[in-house]
Amino acid sequence: MRRPWSIRARTTLTFAVASMVLTAAVVLLVTWGSTLTLSDAYGSAVALQRSDAAEFGDAGGPEPRPGSEPSGSSGSPEGSAAAVVRVAAQTQWQWATAGVVAAGVLAGLVGWFVSRRVLLPVDRIAAAAERLSASTLHERIGLDGPDDELRRLARSIDDLLDRLETAFESQRRFVAQASHELRTPLAVQRTALQVGLHDGAGPAELVCVREELLEQNRRSEHLVESLLVLAEADRGLDGRTERIDLAALVHEVVLHAEDHAQRCTVRLTETVDTTSGLVAVTGEPVLTRQLLTNLVDNAIEYNQTGGAVVVRVRDDGLEVENSGPPVDPDEVAHLLEPFRRGRGAAPGRHSGLGLSIVTAITRAHGWTLAVVTRAEGGLVVRVRMTD
Repeated sequence: MRRPWSIRARTTLTFAVASMVLTAAVVLLVTWGSTLTLSDAYGSAVALQRSDAAEFGDAGGPEPRPGSEPSGSSGSPEGSAAAVVRVAAQTQWQWATAGVVAAGVLAGLVGWFVSRRVLLPVDRIAAAAERLSASTLHERIGLDGPDDELRRLARSIDDLLDRLETAFESQRRFVAQASHELRTPLAVQRTALQVGLHDGAGPAELVCVREELLEQNRRSEHLVESLLVLAEADRGLDGRTERIDLAALVHEVVLHAEDHAQRCTVRLTETVDTTSGLVAVTGEPVLTRQLLTNLVDNAIEYNQTGGAVVVRVRDDGLEVENSGPPVDPDEVAHLLEPFRRGRGAAPGRHSGLGLSIVTAITRAHGWTLAVVTRAEGGLVVRVRMTD
């Protein structure tokens, strides 16, 4: 729906009115000037004809004077009329030229004034864009005035700046947290080498240091892999999608996670709650598998002895429900942030990026993610994969 007072409407109305006024002024100017000049020429011709008639009288007609022009010249009525026509034509051209030039000058002045007024907000938007940097993302254009195209453009840019500022702040936090997480295993390894491998270290101490270094190496490797997956999800899909049998994928992931569930004494089951028994979704296969793997692993790890995990395939996506310790509903949103670990997991076994990766994958696919707490403890995570 177009707004009646957009820039296009205002500019059109302005130039339409200006054109009508200028055209009327030109017509009036040409008509007035031509009438005035023709009146003077006609008066002169009539006066000359009357003077000739008074001099020669009416009888016998006038005798040509030495050096006078023959009949049809300017002294006769025909000559006077011809002179009037020539003067009229010349006058019309002169006044029309003057009117057109005057109209062009006035139209140019009006166009310059209107364009300057119209493009003034564009200069303001350009100046604000030139000032932008990573340290000035808090600034906004805040254009006021009528709700036209330029104000909507400024509002869209302000919304874009809001998103950029949020993204930059999230990136700063992520870099700081990632630096801390990467520094921790390095510090532990350095301490193990300095303390455990002293000059008189025996075989038992060497074995202990080796196990510690291997554990920290596994943690660092897992953290780097998680960071790479998160970066891959944030980069987007780039058209790398295909149809995926969600029920078959869930079955494969559950079979692969059964040993992990048994070690944690957690009962892992899968169900298909659909009308047809099969759900085919469009997605990137590797990222979709990673999403499901992270959800199942988290549900097993953040659980309790003798707990349960249920993976359900639904008509609109999938659902992972687990038992476990009670979770404060206010903490649910923080669990989706990078390097946030819930209570109950073994220390050092998680990078804190599991649900962050799930969030990034769902966002890249255009899916929706919902995390709900259970009254008896644990969480229910729903991923809606269909429109």
